[in-house]
Amino acid sequence: MSQPSPSPNRVVILGTKHNGNKKLTAKSLLSILKKINPDIILLEFDSTIIKDCSITPVRGARTAEFLGIWHNPIEYRAARKYKAQKKTVCIAPFDIYIPNRKNYITYTSTMEKLHIEALNKLSVEHKLSISDADQFNQYSNLNNAFLSYLDSSIEVMNRNTLSDTIYQIISLEKTIIKQITQQYNDLQPFGNWFQSHTNFWEERNAGICHKIARELYANSGRTILILTGLMHKYALEKFLHKEEMANLCKLLTLEEAFIAPPNF
Repeated sequence: MSQPSPSPNRVVILGTKHNGNKKLTAKSLLSILKKINPDIILLEFDSTIIKDCSITPVRGARTAEFLGIWHNPIEYRAARKYKAQKKTVCIAPFDIYIPNRKNYITYTSTMEKLHIEALNKLSVEHKLSISDADQFNQYSNLNNAFLSYLDSSIEVMNRNTLSDTIYQIISLEKTIIKQITQQYNDLQPFGNWFQSHTNFWEERNAGICHKIARELYANSGRTILILTGLMHKYALEKFLHKEEMANLCKLLTLEEAFIAPPNF
């Protein structure tokens, strides 16, 4: 007798701003989690932080968060609170291991800021060629439009149009911005860094998708919520829309995920 085919998992990808904003807090995100009622929550951490379906407890973490000493991402805090209320939920990591993650994030943020400032300076001083200036302005306009959304609610952040904008930004960074950075002497301090940064971004997205695929293969008919930084969302959507993933997952929008009544 043949075995029944596994049911595709119901998958929701929520792009977030890790440090939140006035509209996006751990409390508001917890409310979203309750509405979706996931069986599995995938967080953008590695297995050093999350093991055996739970976030590894850290003594004094809540007190440190309350005092503003430890700024854990809102996804971390919301998932931890959700787990305390729904014991059966499995929290799992999907990011690759990054040595000295905190230092990597700080260094990357600093270099991104300095790089964009140097690009803007060349543009304002009319040192870019006409074609480079036009292409940089296109990139800058898209990037500024994206940044303006970071103070929005999670519903606004997860509109399809914003995913399209992020995809365009990343595509321009891999081509036009990389080319401009290599061409101008004033941008030479950023040349090697930007090359390795864009390459690592692709490697990281590939590793993330591989880990998510393993979760989908290991489960059937479950509701899986993926909480990820907004800039990764386009890559995950592209991966999960592949034909070979159709039997493993049905990708839902946030609105579609809200339709099914919660059983919390």
